Amino acid sequence: MRLIFGLLCAATWPLSESHVCGNENSTAPETTESHVALQRSACRCQRCFVAETSSFRVHCCSTAERIKELAISCERLKAHCQATWLGDASKAWDAKCEVVVHATVAAYCGAMGPGSERTSGCSTIQLEKGRVLLRRIDLCGSAEGCFTDSLPHELTHVVLADQFTDRRIPQWVDEGIAMLAESPEKLQRRLNELQSLIAMNSTMGLYELMKLDKAPPVASRGAFYGQSVTVTGLLLERGTPERLLRFVKDGQRHGYDQALREVYAIESWSELETEWQTFAGSQRLRLLAHHSIPAAKGKSNSVANPLQLTVDSK
Repeated sequence: MRLIFGLLCAATWPLSESHVCGNENSTAPETTESHVALQRSACRCQRCFVAETSSFRVHCCSTAERIKELAISCERLKAHCQATWLGDASKAWDAKCEVVVHATVAAYCGAMGPGSERTSGCSTIQLEKGRVLLRRIDLCGSAEGCFTDSLPHELTHVVLADQFTDRRIPQWVDEGIAMLAESPEKLQRRLNELQSLIAMNSTMGLYELMKLDKAPPVASRGAFYGQSVTVTGLLLERGTPERLLRFVKDGQRHGYDQALREVYAIESWSELETEWQTFAGSQRLRLLAHHSIPAAKGKSNSVANPLQLTVDSK
């Protein structure tokens, strides 16, 4: 089976020379500390670097120091996410993840195509015969929350793909888990929007949500995101990440009705809806922010905010 998809975003277009900090005709890499190899890129701005680690190639128009820090942060984010959702922080990737930071909205939209102006990041994943052949993250470097929200969100999608190589992960849980890597402030905005939609009776049933196999219409995206993250949070409160993923896989194989009973001992959708309404009307979701990114001892969560990176505009 071969799948190529961008997550709730336009399919990736080939990047033109003006948008990519490519490495064609570049000089030999300069090995630095922390296992990051830096090399000048062939981008025509003549300021760009490519930073390469064991799992990533990061392309960005910024200083060598900043791009190195970004590459190290990507490795740390990957390890935390893998430890939480896969149970193994050392899982290696055959295909490195390309992370491309576009300096401007115009550059990002030019690379990603129509519809991308509504986004600040996109993951592109290619699956074939049970393997991930391509991993790529495109980011709009000038967007608010690019490195504190969009990067952890998109990187979570990339990590989760390793658990669903034969059959694509359902969109509700893929987005729900990815949103939990965002900041409490971003989650609060999503929760506020959802509560307004609930008040207007503008949400969908949870069974309908879980059965979605394609991106919902633009007008329904707010409800989709809000419901996805809150039902994901509710199920996490009832168990562990491993239990949640088992529920998803059992649901794909045998149907969510059976999985709901066997994994969570929830007998009906109406029971789940009642629990979810209470959860969505509370502030408990904020307690799950950065769920896959634990804070350093004695400090606030610094991994999810790896750096205040100012991307040089062209």
